[in-house]
Amino acid sequence: MKPKVRPVQVQAVAGGFVVQDPLNLSEGLILSYPALLLLSLMDGSRDLTDIKLDFFRATGNLLSDDELKEFIKVLDGSLLLESERFWDALKRTKEELLSKGTRPMSHVGAAYPKDPEECRKFLTGEQKEDKRDFLGLMVPHMDIRVAKSTYWEGYGRLKGEKRLIVILGVSHYWHQMPFSVLPLDMETPFGVLRTRKDLIEKLQSLYNFDITHDLLSYRMEHSIEFASLYAKMLFPEAQALAIIVSYGDKPFLKELAEKLIRVVDKELSHALILSSVDLSHVGKKFGDKRSYDPYPRDKAYLNLLQSLNGDEAFELLSYDNNSTRIDGMYTNLVFTQTLSLAGLQKGQLLDYSKYYEDSTDSIVSYACMCF
Repeated sequence: MKPKVRPVQVQAVAGGFVVQDPLNLSEGLILSYPALLLLSLMDGSRDLTDIKLDFFRATGNLLSDDELKEFIKVLDGSLLLESERFWDALKRTKEELLSKGTRPMSHVGAAYPKDPEECRKFLTGEQKEDKRDFLGLMVPHMDIRVAKSTYWEGYGRLKGEKRLIVILGVSHYWHQMPFSVLPLDMETPFGVLRTRKDLIEKLQSLYNFDITHDLLSYRMEHSIEFASLYAKMLFPEAQALAIIVSYGDKPFLKELAEKLIRVVDKELSHALILSSVDLSHVGKKFGDKRSYDPYPRDKAYLNLLQSLNGDEAFELLSYDNNSTRIDGMYTNLVFTQTLSLAGLQKGQLLDYSKYYEDSTDSIVSYACMCF
């Protein structure tokens, strides 16, 4: 027996660590430092004897077989191990979602109101005089309560009737595949945003893996949910194609853009392509010793995006392993490449802002850019 812990999220709290399931299949656990160390040894390469030995070397404490097996039982009960129990729960939850046919709202009541009129008032700002018919729009997925004015700098300028909304989001949760597509319709306060199942089938025909495999990553994904709110509010009759881009090298991501444009090419005259991304994440909350101004880095990155130079923008972040943690790195390469293939040449920065969280001495930056 070689127990293997699934990818988990760990956060330090007073007196220990919170270990959470990124798919939210369970509530997770609160562990002491020794327990967290023991968990870290369960990477699938050690049997129980090896785990006990390595734990003893690190702590000087010798676990009994019963103590170790009981800890493993607790982890398995919380669905934190790659085990039959976890795979059964994963399959069952997927089947339940697919049978419903819609993705429920996960942030309603907290990040935005449920009542449609209240939500409309919350999402919108002053009437914009400079209305334009964009094909592409980069918007934040930052908490709308914080970044509402930046959202509206872009969404508030849209004109024309859009019948297809392509939403390119980022992965905040466990994602096995480099990208995935949501096969469900999306609930919003304004009604259900329908998904173009025919476009999913066309895109699927171009890949030899299941592009809907990471379905559960969409349950809490706000980069998709927040964009769906504006899409349904502004274009009630539109339908959507929602995609999470989680990782990949340049050739793969550029190929995804080429295949995406092939699938939606005939729809471009009435389409809107959204890149739902934030920019830098710096400060103590994200592992830095202190916060610092990410603007110089953001500016260089935004200038490259504005000229649709996605290759150089990707290389800029790759060079130092994305030191300011811009979460649109992969998504924006697909976004800019798709717009370039559609014949666009440049965009316009509409707004840039930063949110400082005093309690953690941390900064998140975000922007809005139209194409």
